[in-house]
Amino acid sequence: MFSLLSKLWKKETPDVTSAAILIGLASFASRIVGVIRDRLLASTFGAGDSLDAYYSAFRLPDFFYQLIVLGAITAGFIPVFAEYLEKKGDHEARALVEKVFSTMTTVLVITCVIIAITANYLVPFTVPGFTGDKLTLTISLTRILLISTVFLGMSAVMGGVLQTMRRFVSFAFAPIIYNVGILGGIIFLVPIYGVSGVAMGVVAGAIMHFVLQSIVAIPLGFQKLRKPTFKDSGVIRILKLTIPRVGALAASQINLIILLAFASTMSAGSVAIFNLANNLQFVPIGLIGISFAVAAFPAFSKFAAVDDLSGLRRSFLSTTRKVFFLIIPSTAILLLLRAQIIRVLYGAGEFDWSATIQTADVLAMFVLSLIAQAATPVVTRVFYALKDSKTPFVIAIISMATNIITAFLLKDYFGVAGLAAAFSIGSFIQFGLLWYMLRKKLGGHLDGKELSISLTKTALASLALFGFGWFARQIVGNIFPLRTFWQVALQVVAALGVGGLAFTVLAWLLRVREFAEFISAAKAKLLKKATVGEGVDQAQGI
Repeated sequence: MFSLLSKLWKKETPDVTSAAILIGLASFASRIVGVIRDRLLASTFGAGDSLDAYYSAFRLPDFFYQLIVLGAITAGFIPVFAEYLEKKGDHEARALVEKVFSTMTTVLVITCVIIAITANYLVPFTVPGFTGDKLTLTISLTRILLISTVFLGMSAVMGGVLQTMRRFVSFAFAPIIYNVGILGGIIFLVPIYGVSGVAMGVVAGAIMHFVLQSIVAIPLGFQKLRKPTFKDSGVIRILKLTIPRVGALAASQINLIILLAFASTMSAGSVAIFNLANNLQFVPIGLIGISFAVAAFPAFSKFAAVDDLSGLRRSFLSTTRKVFFLIIPSTAILLLLRAQIIRVLYGAGEFDWSATIQTADVLAMFVLSLIAQAATPVVTRVFYALKDSKTPFVIAIISMATNIITAFLLKDYFGVAGLAAAFSIGSFIQFGLLWYMLRKKLGGHLDGKELSISLTKTALASLALFGFGWFARQIVGNIFPLRTFWQVALQVVAALGVGGLAFTVLAWLLRVREFAEFISAAKAKLLKKATVGEGVDQAQGI
């Protein structure tokens, strides 16, 4: 049994759909753990000062993690590493991994030490509305969370190796372990250290995240530690590709910092409400948009490496259709049941009905742009595969400027919901511009007729989901007073069941291509027969 699990853990995942399903399932499990985490946080601390400080403390660590780590891995490391594997062989590719790991780790450690020393001066700029003990707590939590940034950075290099080599199992399950670490902090350390115990749990989760990925990645692409270097030709190429990507990520992070700065000037709990709603709306983005983007990126990079633009276009459109097919009904579900879902997930302890309604209003504004937010990671990875990180950077700056201006205009009239609405407007502008520029880059067309047909059919099926789900929601609401957890949960289950059935029937009647593909893939998995000895070699995509 152990041998079987070990082989599955190291097994290569052969195709985009299998990889996306695997990552999506693991992401779903991670999100479930994340929801439990947020429920415990909300019920323990409520929408108040402690939770405001905790979420705000992530801003600086996340900002530099995104810039230094994610920019280098997605825009630079994976395309260059894939090219090394194709053209220079394993030895040169391994050497590149070792140099990138040591260089990135050194930069991260130095950066985090500087931030920790200067936190008293930097943190107040991110939360201008915080004063006194609330500001002091935010600074203290920031310093603790910086430790996790170093380990997550090292883990990201390992994750880049796993993605390129298509070993998605350990890569997909690492976030679950990370969230388990946070849960441990909430359960075991909060009673002793208060909200600081949650931050300690984040550090523990980051260490486990690194260890889990390293177990598989080190044999694939790592043999020894090397001295940090900025002179190696491969590292230089990665840096050149990374700089515009860093700018795009900086724009995204600055955007969030400014939105949270606006929220910090509002009533107590506004930062927590913004983050809880943002975390919840990110569930379908992570499950669908990010999963497919991550799974497709190695394929995009390989098509680009051999200048096969036709293959790249087909792979991109196929991935995008699947994302749209899944994200549109998800949008309908979250709009239909936003208050009920929030009440079921977070409505306990200190998280009262007023906080539920405010969070539901903010969630509605976020959800309106789910289709843009979920598709954007897929589109941007086509640019990165083509070694063009400048275009996404320029578009990210335009989106950020739009977002900030709109948020400034809306915040005094609509409060935190206005910040979320501004975020959605910026997301649509970013996606629209990326799509337009990609069309030009791939020869002026994307063969989008089939995509448009699929999009229209999926939208019709999602309208049926919303309509029938609404009737089921109202019927349950008229029968029960909805004053207990189980009554609200019943309303959610009834609406999802009836609405989901309506979506399935109409998708089948309309012959939605993606629906048929998912059904065929599911049947293939269920009907696949294998002996114990053969199973590991034949279990593609597990």
